[in-house]
Amino acid sequence: MKKTALVPYAHLPRSHHDRHVLTSTVDVFGTAHWLLPDRAPQPGGDAFPFDALVVSVHPGGDVELTELSAVRARWPHLDRLPDGGFVVAASRVRRYEDADQVQVFDALGRETSSFSVGDAVEHLLVDEAGHIWVGHFDENPAGIRRWSPTGHLYWTSDGARIPGLFDCYALNVSGTTASACPYTDFPLVEIRPGRPECGAGAGIH
Repeated sequence: MKKTALVPYAHLPRSHHDRHVLTSTVDVFGTAHWLLPDRAPQPGGDAFPFDALVVSVHPGGDVELTELSAVRARWPHLDRLPDGGFVVAASRVRRYEDADQVQVFDALGRETSSFSVGDAVEHLLVDEAGHIWVGHFDENPAGIRRWSPTGHLYWTSDGARIPGLFDCYALNVSGTTASACPYTDFPLVEIRPGRPECGAGAGIH
C-alpha cells in the first residue's frame, strides 16, 4: 500500500503563539484563519463578551490581522465571508442568554448583524456566494440548513431525500455546493442550490 505523508497546510505565525487558539478553519478560497483571544475564556467567569484577533494566512503566505470586538460565542465556529468579514457562531444555545448565537462582523471587525440558527451546531461554513451552511449534531433535528448573512433561511434539509439524517457528521463547501456525510447511513450527499431534485445514493442536487 502506498503511503502518503501529511504536510502542514498553514502555520500560525510565531508572533501570535502567546495567544490562546479558540478555533481555526480554512475558508472556501483556501485562506487559513485562527481566532485568538488574549487568554482562554473561563466558563462561568466574566470573560464574555471578549475581543479577539483573527490571524489569516493566505495561500501565498501573506498574513492579515482583523480585530473582532465583543465576541460572545462559547465553543465557537469561525469562517470568512467573501467581502472580508467574518461569521462567528456558538455551538450551543444557552437558555438563560438573550443574545443571538451567530455574529456577523465586517472587514473592520465591527458587528453588523446577529441571529440564531438553533442549538447543537456541529459545522459552520461559508460558500463563495456568502451563504452560511450549518450542520447540526443529533441534539437538534434541523439537519443541514443554508442561511444568508442577515439570518434569512434559504434552504433546509427538511423534506429532502437524504437517507438517515440524524447527525451531520461531516460538511464541506466548494464553490456554492455543499457536501455532507450524515449519520446513520453515511451516504455522500451533494447539495447544489437551484437544483431541487434529489438524486439517489451519492447525492442530492
